[in-house]
Amino acid sequence: MKYLTITLLAITAVTFTTQAQRIGGRAQKPNNDAARTKPTGSNLSPTQQQNIQKLQADLQAIKQGSQVTTEQKQALKNDLMAMADGATKPDPALVQQLANDLSEAIADGSIDSKEKAQLANDLQKVMNSAGIPPEEVNQAIADAQAILASSGVDKSAVQTIVNDLKAIATEAKNNAPNGGAKAAGFKGKFKRNN
Repeated sequence: MKYLTITLLAITAVTFTTQAQRIGGRAQKPNNDAARTKPTGSNLSPTQQQNIQKLQADLQAIKQGSQVTTEQKQALKNDLMAMADGATKPDPALVQQLANDLSEAIADGSIDSKEKAQLANDLQKVMNSAGIPPEEVNQAIADAQAILASSGVDKSAVQTIVNDLKAIATEAKNNAPNGGAKAAGFKGKFKRNN
């Protein structure tokens, strides 16, 4: 009799779960705040959106075939630095190098407005790479590379910008407050007791 009761309860539970799924409900998963609050580059605050728009405007100001001014390079650097949220800011020298290389590449290539808007979004992700998943940062770098390459920018200039972006992303991950702690935590777990 106990076996029959347990079997009926199990069948009822499976049936209830199946019915809930059919009508659009889902079985509740355990509350996992860490998974829900994992930062991504797609959740932008109004300030971040304004920073991207400012960068887009300054990218638009650089015309194909034009001579890039020192002021335009400085504006790009300032825009990029303003995009970096959180405690981990990129090295200003690396950002200045990116601004210089990027401004020259934009003047060299024929990047349209839509591509400049996408490029600005990709740059925002790289500037905040300490706080977003590495896959998303790598995708942003690959997107930027594809945009520049397809717009007629010299291959060596494209590679230089990709290297600039990778340097910024690497530095951000290395300087992230929890980056070193995670690595130290793994080392401690696997020590041998002699």
